[in-house]
Amino acid sequence: MPFELHPEIPDGGNANSRRFSEIAPLAEMEGIPFNPPSVFRPTRRAHQAALLVEHVDPEAAPRFHDRLYAAYWDEELDTEDPAVLCELASDIAVDAGFITGTVTTGGLLPALGASMMRANEWGVTGTPGYVIANALHVPGLQEDDFWDRVIQRLTERGIAE
Repeated sequence: MPFELHPEIPDGGNANSRRFSEIAPLAEMEGIPFNPPSVFRPTRRAHQAALLVEHVDPEAAPRFHDRLYAAYWDEELDTEDPAVLCELASDIAVDAGFITGTVTTGGLLPALGASMMRANEWGVTGTPGYVIANALHVPGLQEDDFWDRVIQRLTERGIAE
């Protein structure tokens, strides 16, 4: 679900003073590009564009999410710029004018707000976070053996197969 990690970031962003020394080695170990940006930008428009893609072309949503991640954390693109969002979705069945109009007017801000409210009700305070079977919130990164135990318990309770 859309979750704005730092909704307080103003338009234009804030300079990055964090080193991310705890995250960078994990990303490297997993082979995930991770180049913290020099400026943290708000993500309201990016979330709205992602909601559009999820609605119009659900099969393309994972690809678009990957592109947003790379744009923000690897390429340091301004993912609040409608032109950047349109370029990231250029081969996806979402009209560029629709993306631009929606993100510049804030047309899906109510949907983002509703998602944030649901996340807060679950106790989500960061990413990643997982809601399993609409019954359990698991915060943060977890080891494989943890997930094995969760799946086993859900299966025993008839929640997962």
